[in-house]
Amino acid sequence: MSLELDCPVDGCTGVCTGESESEVMEQAEAHVNDAHPDLELDEETVEGLKASIESV
Repeated sequence: MSLELDCPVDGCTGVCTGESESEVMEQAEAHVNDAHPDLELDEETVEGLKASIESV
């Protein structure tokens, strides 16, 4: 089972994929640092991202 997270930032087409939630979140953190350095990954944001991960 693969997991996928679409970037929630308007206009961004970034997609993070992995076999586990932790893999997807590692990619998401790297994506945020690279593409959205002004976005803060606080606890609320991280929980929202985790809730948006879907099985594909």
